[in-house]
This record gives sequence, C-alpha cells and structure tokens, in this order.
Amino acid sequence: MANRSIDNLKLGAFVLSGLVLLVLFLYLLSKNQSIFSSRFEVKAHFEHVNGLVAGNNVRVSGIVVGIVEEVRLVNDTLVEVTLGIDEAMRTVLRKNALATIGTDGLIGNRVVNLLPAEAAAAFIDAGDVLQGQKEVSTEEMLRTLDQTNSNVLAISQGLIQTIERINNSTQLANLLNDESLSRDLKAALSNLRLATAAASGTMTDVQTIVGGIRAGEGSVGALLRDTGLLPELQQAMRKLQSVENQADHLAQRMAALVQEVDGAVQDVSADLNQGQGPAHLLLKDSLSAARLQNSLGNLEAGTARFNENMEALKHNVLFRRYFKKQARQKN
Repeated sequence: MANRSIDNLKLGAFVLSGLVLLVLFLYLLSKNQSIFSSRFEVKAHFEHVNGLVAGNNVRVSGIVVGIVEEVRLVNDTLVEVTLGIDEAMRTVLRKNALATIGTDGLIGNRVVNLLPAEAAAAFIDAGDVLQGQKEVSTEEMLRTLDQTNSNVLAISQGLIQTIERINNSTQLANLLNDESLSRDLKAALSNLRLATAAASGTMTDVQTIVGGIRAGEGSVGALLRDTGLLPELQQAMRKLQSVENQADHLAQRMAALVQEVDGAVQDVSADLNQGQGPAHLLLKDSLSAARLQNSLGNLEAGTARFNENMEALKHNVLFRRYFKKQARQKN
C-alpha cells in the first residue's frame, strides 16, 4: 500500500512537471522565442513606432529572423526598440542595415523589416544601433486622402457648373446646330490634307535634290565633291585677300593725299585771306595789283626799247662785223 502511494506521488510529480514544461513551452511559442537557438540583441531608433509592441516579428527579405523584445520611449522624439536577432544573422546583416516598421498583411500585426544598405560595411554585432526609417502613418495617409477628396469635390463642382453653363448657352447651341459649320470644317480638313500632300511632295523633291548633291550630280554636287577645286578656291581667296590689302593700302594713301591737299588748300585759303604773300597781294590788295600791272607795263616797254637798241647795235659800224661772224657760225 505504501509503495502504491509512492508511485502515485511520483506519477503526480511527473505529470505536474510535464504540465509546467508544456505551459512554459506554449508561453515561449506565444512570445516567438526559440528554445533551441540563441539570439543577440541590437537596437533600432524610430520617431514613431505606430503600434509596435514586444513580441512582434523581425523579418529580413520576408523571413522571420527574430522578435521585438522591448519598446522603450527615450524622449518625445525618440523611441528605442530592442530586437532579438538569430545568431545565424551575424554573417548576413551589416551594421548599416535600415530598420522599417511594416504590417503583416493589410490589417495584421506590426513587424520590423531589416533592409540592406547599398554601401559596404562590417557585419552586425551585439549592441549595434540601426537607423530607423520614418514610416508613412495611416493618419497622414487619411489626412492626405481627405485633402484629395476635398480637391476632387471642388473640381467636380466646377465641372458641374461648367456643364450647366454649356447646356444653358444659346450661342453654343446655335454653333452646334449650324450645318454650315460642318461643311466649313470638312472643307478645311480637305484643304489641310491637300496642303499636307503638297508638303510631302516638296519634302520628297528636297530629299531627291539632296541625294543628287551627295552623289555629286549637278553643279552644286560637283562643287562639293570636287577635291581638286579646294586648292583653286584657296588660291583665289588668297588673291582676293591680296587685292583687298592693296585696296586698303591705296585707300590709306588716298586718304593721306586728300589730307595733304586739304592742308594745302587751307594754307592757300589762309594765305589769300590773311597772309602777306603775292597771292594775297594780287587777289586781295587792289593797290598792289595796280602797281604790279604798272610794273609789267614798264617791263614790256623797256623790253621793246631794248630790242630796238639791239637792232640798232647790229647796224653799227663797230659791231656789224661781230654780228655777221655770229650769224655765219650759227649757219
């Protein structure tokens, strides 16, 4: 009887311990804590966690790699989240990984997603602090949606007013009911098609001409494709440049000559108007002109008398022989 009591106590203790272990196992499962693997802790900083609580999953590329162990409010602008990450992630995640808060499905629990950064960095270690990205909150989305709805409502009201004005417009009704308008539009479209066809033909002709020029056809094509014409054109350009230089030099000389003539004219004009030279005396001083004319008359009279004396001297007995000798030598 005593042995049976001892066996019952042992059985009860065994069943009780099994129940305790089962409850502990279920508790750990409810907290997403692993029994057969170890984890290391890292932290992530956010401005707003949007309902994230301890026990939520941590995912990398959609795979659960840990849990949220603690959510702590540091100050009014910073929330520190402690993440328990599986040891296997030490060789996968890096220190510059980004932490974002998402939702498991549309209305599921909040989760922390770890995103790899583009820049290279060392592998993650216990105690590292990850930078959190700001999530677009539902409240912001609702406020934006409410503003969008208000804008859509205003646009709809404007459209309704515009449609009412169009329906009540007699001018527009007359315009729509005018049969001549359709005929004019058809004629305009027909003319537009003709103009388009003419423009297309013109472009075809232009392309043909350009193709002929590229092939060397015609005078323009020969001019563009004749390589021997380039030296001749260069020589002609050099000659034109030489002629231009000579023309410039001649123009400069002509300008200098004009300046000299202008100076001489100014000097003569000044001498005539203000100077004391013979030109001034002849043209401006009437007394000097009269004197000069008198002197010229006396000179002519003296010359005539000198000629008479010379003629008389030729017939003189003393000088007749001399003049005859001079005449014979001259002959």
